[in-house]
Amino acid sequence: MTGAKSTKLFLIAVLLVMISCNKEKKHLPARFYHNTTSYFNGYYNANELLNITTAKLEDQYAFPYEGFIEVINYGSEQEISTYKGDFDEIIKKNDIVIFKHPNGNYIDDGRLLNGIAWFYKQNYSLAMQNFDEVLEKFPESDRVPETYLWIAKTFYQMENKTMSVDILEDNFEFGNRVISDKALLADLAIFRSRLALEQEEYTEATRLLVEEVENISIRRRRARAHYLLGQLYEHMEDYPKSLEHYQKVLKNTDAYDFRFRAQMKIARLYVRFQGGKDDDDLVQKYLTKLVNDEKNEDNLDQIYYEFALLEQKKDSLHSSLSFLRQSLQASKGDPIQKTLSYYKSGEIYFYNFQQYPEAQAYYDSAAQAVTPEMSEHDEIKRLAKTLGEYITYKETITYQDSMLMLAELPKETLDSIVEIVIAEEKRKEEERKAKEIESQLSNSNLDDLYALNNPNSKGSKNQGGEWYFDNPATISSGRIEFQQIWGTRRNEDNWRRKNKALSSSVFAANQETETVAEEVDSTLLKSVGDKYNYYKDIPKNEEEKAVANAKVEEALYMLGQIYFQKLEEPDSAIATLEYLLDRFEDSEYTLRARYALYQLYAEKESPIAEAQRNFIINQFPNSVYAYLIEGKNPDELKEDEQDYAQAYEGLYNAYQGRQYRTSLDFSEFILQKYADKEGIVAPEVYFIRGMSYGYLGKNDSMKVILTELVNAFPEADVTPQAKETLRILSQGFSEANPQEVAAAEESANPEDADPNNPRYKGFSKDVKGSDRIFVLMYVSSELPKSELQSKISDFNKAEFKDQKLRVFTFAYTKTQKLLPYISRFSKVEDAEKYIKTFKDSEVGKEILTTEEDKIFFITHTNFKTAYGKKRMEDYISFYQNIMKK
Repeated sequence: MTGAKSTKLFLIAVLLVMISCNKEKKHLPARFYHNTTSYFNGYYNANELLNITTAKLEDQYAFPYEGFIEVINYGSEQEISTYKGDFDEIIKKNDIVIFKHPNGNYIDDGRLLNGIAWFYKQNYSLAMQNFDEVLEKFPESDRVPETYLWIAKTFYQMENKTMSVDILEDNFEFGNRVISDKALLADLAIFRSRLALEQEEYTEATRLLVEEVENISIRRRRARAHYLLGQLYEHMEDYPKSLEHYQKVLKNTDAYDFRFRAQMKIARLYVRFQGGKDDDDLVQKYLTKLVNDEKNEDNLDQIYYEFALLEQKKDSLHSSLSFLRQSLQASKGDPIQKTLSYYKSGEIYFYNFQQYPEAQAYYDSAAQAVTPEMSEHDEIKRLAKTLGEYITYKETITYQDSMLMLAELPKETLDSIVEIVIAEEKRKEEERKAKEIESQLSNSNLDDLYALNNPNSKGSKNQGGEWYFDNPATISSGRIEFQQIWGTRRNEDNWRRKNKALSSSVFAANQETETVAEEVDSTLLKSVGDKYNYYKDIPKNEEEKAVANAKVEEALYMLGQIYFQKLEEPDSAIATLEYLLDRFEDSEYTLRARYALYQLYAEKESPIAEAQRNFIINQFPNSVYAYLIEGKNPDELKEDEQDYAQAYEGLYNAYQGRQYRTSLDFSEFILQKYADKEGIVAPEVYFIRGMSYGYLGKNDSMKVILTELVNAFPEADVTPQAKETLRILSQGFSEANPQEVAAAEESANPEDADPNNPRYKGFSKDVKGSDRIFVLMYVSSELPKSELQSKISDFNKAEFKDQKLRVFTFAYTKTQKLLPYISRFSKVEDAEKYIKTFKDSEVGKEILTTEEDKIFFITHTNFKTAYGKKRMEDYISFYQNIMKK
């Protein structure tokens, strides 16, 4: 029998069956009809194309890093754009069938299919039109239940979940419609479980899926349903059932990525819930099997991470760190896994070993790799920033103390030390080169070496290595050792050459990353030649020693605050602050340090707290710290502007000193005292209070305070910054480290011409014949520091080229001001001439833009007090009211 005749006879037989069934199509599978005549071919082809297209779309589903997966992926706008042509073709094929056979028996099928296609195209209006037509024109159709389900899905996608739930309740909940189609029941269970998950009804979502999971006809969806059930049972801490469903995933999918995800879930369950040596051995064997599977070569980083978690569970922390290094070395660029491996390493060094430099290196690497959707994002960023500050202050103290020590040595001894350092550097460089050559020569045998050292592991030949730059802790150790001797240097070639533009100033409170050309001390350069970089930061006079000590003083206080408020190490905080007070008897941080010590000792219930309390009350009886300690009613304080200014100064200093708990105490005190005094409390108080909450990670409180500020003070100077912070919060960024904004500057009193004013203590109006004279600027220019310095240098060359003036620009950290420093002038008249010329010049008008921007001269003697003691504002007042008169 020929093929044509066979097909003809088959179609005749099918038609006879249809007639005998009285055209009740529900008694026969839809595809049976679609293959019978050309009448059905259009719909059949459209339906097949829909199945193929949705399968492709679902296979592209991106599993979320956290949270529950979707069993059915309906696609984002970007994902759907790839398949719009296919959905258009589906609609076209159906429209042809409907147009040619408007009274056909299968128009309801075509309309439903068209609605589904429009649904996927995210045109929910046209989707709903097609679904409504099915209900209106074919109320007895067996496709009505499925149509109601798609209507419910459409309302859900249109974010009208109330209507979606109502549709389900009206048509599926009360027995008014008997549904025998198991595939439809399964699809309904999938959708209802999704709604239950949104309401955090985990038990209900689990019940719905368990009842119908085996009726899900499409294999990939059944695998995802089992995966979701594994997640749900894991969330409910039902380990055996979770494990059961993850294992069923492996039986329902051949997709490698999906299988591997399930295997990692199984491994994590083993690690978390198994207990005892036998179970540990079981997990070890399971993970080793995954390592030895060649298909997992690109995912070894994830497997080694599970090994690390197992070792951490057994308290084998060094072994855990070793596996984490292997995870990083095996990484193929997955940012999430790389972040987790860095983060876990940082956690061990931070919490278990309390080795902060090593922890900082790993947290910093994690901060570079972390993505915003990761739940660890905020903690990683916060700890990376905190530990970065910790390392900065520790390095500042170590480096500046080293420079001060070297400054006291005889020249011959100092020269000998420099020669030893140079020789050691040369030795280490030769050693490094030798190791590099040895590594290259042995590279061909690395596979064998790795196999010998890792008999249970398999993978990339470099995974067992200990290459220096794969280990952030080793890098950190080397960096710290280098910076303790030579400071922070840019990563550049030929950094030791004498004619290189150097990147730091001897006056800078912190090493800057901007490219700033530093003036070279020609006398020192002539004396030491190519060794200039080894000598340049060693203080050469009392002025430079005062600058170095000021850096140490500030760093000690800030380090104590980090120990106290961020690292929660009270003993280290106490030791640091006590050392600060012992070393710097008359410190600007004395009162704040003693208040912090009072708090620390009070928390430890130590009698020393009483000693600190008495000192503050007796020596600073009118300070806000004294009132806070005594618990006095704010109404007992003097209600005048002087009292407010004092309170605000305490608030401002605490905030600038990053003492955020104390700044909250001050702000609460101010707000309570002046609650009934309209117009007294400045908007800056609200701003500092809100930002302090932010720095302490309390973003909800920060949002409330800043919103109150914006509403109450719409025209205040700090309101734009408050609005910007609120905007960032509204976009979902929860990082508890907003842009630091300076509060109002402490203003000088230009009418106070009394030379005996306490503010002027330590300053002298007399200019001794041997005293050097400098010109300083005190500016908050928006220009980058390098550009600012360049403009002043150009002005000097154009207007005072014969004087060969040098310019240094450094930060005055207390006020976030820049101090361009022009040296030197032989007499006051020359300095005054420079000041007048600069003020009248175009560059002067460009730099000195506000009333707060100042230019003035200062003697070497006064500079030591003004800068060394951080009293530059006091000197400016002294200059304006005393020196110029």
